[in-house]
Parts: sequence; structure tokens; C-alpha cells
Amino acid sequence: MNTATKYEIKTAWRTLAKDVFQLTRETINDPATYRLTVAPVDTNNPGAGTKEIGFCLVDFLGIPYSIIATGSTTIDVQDDFRTGFCPTCGQFAIVYQSVFNGRSLFLSPENFQHLHPMALNNSHKYDISLLWANDPNTKKIPFISQLVPTIANYQDDQVDPEDAGKTVNYSDDFGENPSVRLIVTVDSATRYQRQQMPQFNYVDGLIDSVYFNLGEEVTGYILISKS
Repeated sequence: MNTATKYEIKTAWRTLAKDVFQLTRETINDPATYRLTVAPVDTNNPGAGTKEIGFCLVDFLGIPYSIIATGSTTIDVQDDFRTGFCPTCGQFAIVYQSVFNGRSLFLSPENFQHLHPMALNNSHKYDISLLWANDPNTKKIPFISQLVPTIANYQDDQVDPEDAGKTVNYSDDFGENPSVRLIVTVDSATRYQRQQMPQFNYVDGLIDSVYFNLGEEVTGYILISKS
């Protein structure tokens, strides 16, 4: 089985973004949405004319939008990155199905040849920011002989426990619903995961600290990652 096929675009077709208008304005909780008329310009494009909820649109300037509704000749899109811009009206855009079961916005460079010369580079900043925001590396927080191993000041910038020359902000990296585990070091050859749930302290609805109340002194490290 060729597993690389899950990374291949099966639908990516060029359209002229017409009749663009705003459906809803951006709020604190929701991004702005827009409706536009679309139709395939080149029927040789992969999946020409196919449009579904969950597909994406990249506009003439390289800004990606998710498709949230479809009509016979229209699509409704959402400004997920809250750029404040509608899809560029009267210019080419690409409707495409994101790869890896919809988990990647990436669109290969050849699809940008009819868009603005800066569209490809502009789109990359969204690809990279999404990659970083959704998959930061698991962080290790070591401790020695502690009864209550703790991640303190969760919302604040602080020294990275793995590299004193860097800073870390757990809230920015791992959000308000992190996965937290505790590993106990027995000796140089043996470690185990403590079967104990972390406890969370909150201030104004946000995590202030995460800790394990163990009842005995242990050495090891806390692992924190996105849920």
C-alpha cells in the first residue's frame, strides 16, 4: 500500500471568485463568514466543480478560508485566521480538498501559478502557524526529590526547563485543556508513569498551576502536551 497517497491532492480547481459579500461579522467567539459564486475555469483540474463542507478556498492573495456551506453555484467560507479580509473579488482562487483527512491546509506550488505572485509565500505563513499552533512538541519539566511536582505560573512567560536560554509559556503552547503526565525515575535503567491524575488550580477561569500531590518524595519529570 502506498501511504503517500494520503498526502496527494485529489480536488484542486481554479475558479473566478465572483459576487463576494459578507454574511456575518467577526465576533469574539466567531470569525467572519462570506459567500461567493464559484465555477471551474478549467475542467481538466482535479475534481473540477466538486465542493464540500470541510474543503478549503485559497484566494488570489494566498489567504486560506474553510468552506462551511455549499449551494449549487456558491460556497460560504469562514475567515479562520481572522485576517479581516474577504476573498478577493473578481480574481482567481482555488477550491481544494485539504490532504491527510482534512488535517493539512497545504496546497502544492503548481496550483498558485494563476494567483498573485506573492500568494504562495503568503499562504505559507498560515500553513506554518497552523502546524506550530496545533502540534508543539511535548515539554519535559524535570524535578528532583519533590512531594508536589508543579507547573507554576501557567499563564506567564518563564524560563524553559529544557533550555535556560529560552522562554516558554504553557498557556500559549498547550492551551487550557492540556494532557499532563508524571514519570518517576527509579534509577538509570528504570522509569514508570505514575497512575495519578494531575490537579489544576484556576484564577479567573484560567489555569494558574498544575500539580501532583504524591505523598512521597520522588524524582522524575512532568510531561505536558496538547490534548
